[in-house]
Amino acid sequence: MFFYGIKSTGLCCLGCMLGVLISGSLAKAQEIYIMDKLVIKAEPAGEGMETERINRKLLRAHKVVDLAEILSDEYIEATMIRKGAYGNEVAIRGFSQSNLGFFVDDTLLEGACGSRKDPSLSHLSLLNIERLEITQGPFDVTRAGALGGNINIVTRRPRKGMNTDIFGKYGSFGFISGGLLVNGGNSLVRGLLGYSYSESGQYQDGAGNQLSDYNPGYSEEARDMKAFQKHDVWGKVLFNLTENQSLLLDYKYGNAKDIMTPRVGMDIESEKINMSSIEYTLENFGSFSKKIKIKAYYNQVEHDPSNKYRNVSVYMANDVMTSFVGAKIENQQDSGWALLTYGVDFYVRKWNGLQINKDTGIITKPYLFPDVETQDIGLYIKADKEMDKVLMSFGLRGDWFQNEAKKLEDSVLIFSQNLTDTNKDSEIFPSGYIFGKYFLTDELNLFGGVGHSVRTPTGAERYLQASGGFYGNPDLKPTRNTEADIGIQMERNGFSLRAKGFYSLLKDYIYQQSGPPKTWTNINARMYGADLKIVIDLVYNTSLEAAVACQRGTKETQPLNNEDQDLAQIPPLKTRLALSYDNSGFFGIVDWIHSEKAGNVDADAGEQEVLGWNVFNLRAGYEYHPFVVNVGIENILDKAYAVANSYEWDVVGGSGANPKIVNEPGRFVFVNISCMF
Repeated sequence: MFFYGIKSTGLCCLGCMLGVLISGSLAKAQEIYIMDKLVIKAEPAGEGMETERINRKLLRAHKVVDLAEILSDEYIEATMIRKGAYGNEVAIRGFSQSNLGFFVDDTLLEGACGSRKDPSLSHLSLLNIERLEITQGPFDVTRAGALGGNINIVTRRPRKGMNTDIFGKYGSFGFISGGLLVNGGNSLVRGLLGYSYSESGQYQDGAGNQLSDYNPGYSEEARDMKAFQKHDVWGKVLFNLTENQSLLLDYKYGNAKDIMTPRVGMDIESEKINMSSIEYTLENFGSFSKKIKIKAYYNQVEHDPSNKYRNVSVYMANDVMTSFVGAKIENQQDSGWALLTYGVDFYVRKWNGLQINKDTGIITKPYLFPDVETQDIGLYIKADKEMDKVLMSFGLRGDWFQNEAKKLEDSVLIFSQNLTDTNKDSEIFPSGYIFGKYFLTDELNLFGGVGHSVRTPTGAERYLQASGGFYGNPDLKPTRNTEADIGIQMERNGFSLRAKGFYSLLKDYIYQQSGPPKTWTNINARMYGADLKIVIDLVYNTSLEAAVACQRGTKETQPLNNEDQDLAQIPPLKTRLALSYDNSGFFGIVDWIHSEKAGNVDADAGEQEVLGWNVFNLRAGYEYHPFVVNVGIENILDKAYAVANSYEWDVVGGSGANPKIVNEPGRFVFVNISCMF
């Protein structure tokens, strides 16, 4: 049943992949591929500030439903925005939602929901992921602009030989997850095919409240429903055309059902993703190129929320779809002076949605998203250069951006700000950065840079036609971030230290106003913060890690009817202390994560304070090839607490609606068994 909805082209592609796997199994296995680590790289363009690694043991040891949980647990600068048991968002240094860019294998991916009930990080199976690449700040010109950085999810590639990865996990509150990945191929053609399934009942917090308790609107029949169910299928075929040429075909499909989102008025009845791409690579093409990459892609999300599980008199549902069609041509060239990377990329995003009365079949809101089309064409170049004790990176980018609502001929769209009739908007804007690292010694370096990036308004922010008098604002201007970063790194004799700070000036920052009218507007603001991480190797294969991160945001100008100086959606100070052991196939880690009270909130916008909290977790595992067994207990003391999840407003209700706070799960015990052969 989980194949329902896959297009015929997708089935043909999967059939080809099965053929490749069979042919791969007949070839002599020359190389066995095992995903050894999920790498989190936090890099400003060419030369990185840091590299964080989560190895395979640690990844499999987590009780994790989506990637936002891994980032929040392991990355001190990250804070999760809890929405339910599944489909959670993440903030990096106070930047979240559309202020971060989300990519899958360098292809753009965004959910279809105007209130972001389907964030990008929830759309992929963990079994298919090789690493995450995180760029903080405006230090990447190779991708379309994002305000505070971007996250690129890199999925696994086919390898030579034949191997299989089987994975299963069981945990508290009816959580189960399992999957199978088969890889096969030879030196000419390789393929992989994977499937995973996960589901969970409603978890309970430390006070015994389950998800349906956070919203009194749930019907009696829905109080014991599952929190979510999800199927994922994916496959790739790699053709090595010559020694320096390759062609990669990629397809991913996901189908999720009945996802509870108690913070808002609707749950997700159905959600499907289709992602496909083709990539051609040519390496070592004389002095002209070290590597040329040409890639085209199509990503689509179908999102169908409804009030089916709520106490309502009318069964209403939204039918929303978004898609990206894009391409990129990039060349790397060693000019002798520096390593140059330059290229061109473009995408066209379509976003349309309607609201329907499911009892009568009548379309009640035909232009929830009025066929919004967004286009972007970008040209970029960056140079990475080594000079004795100095590493330098420079980047420039120019974008042409256009945004338009198509369905105007038979309707009158209602816009809030100035009752404008503005529709189509076109702009050209530059961005760029300079970043450097200076080595005082081989073990100690200083780094810093200045960058400028631009974040364009989304289709929802400009054209959403929601309920309760909440509308998009076509007169919104793009937000411009001018940011300075500075830091220090040291590694010496089992001791490492990394400290960094940032300061951002945000011009025309896109912000909700509670009205009247209720809409989005532009303000000027600033963000600043710092983080510190220390790792000390102790005796007997143990190590101690201590980390802290804090950030603040303030308004320089105010939205209508708002006098609070605090910028919303800024997580409070967070610390982590972890003791780990790793030796001879056995590893264990116990950590203490602490968050201060979220007191610097935008009360005039309806944002709520969140109490400070402490949580203790324990994870352990043992590897005896080909088996790996992991066990863990999260929230050992069974505390009732909430992370900073008031930092996302409900666009359906509008700002000032006092969004509901959803607590984290109580004590969660899990076991995971995997087999790789």
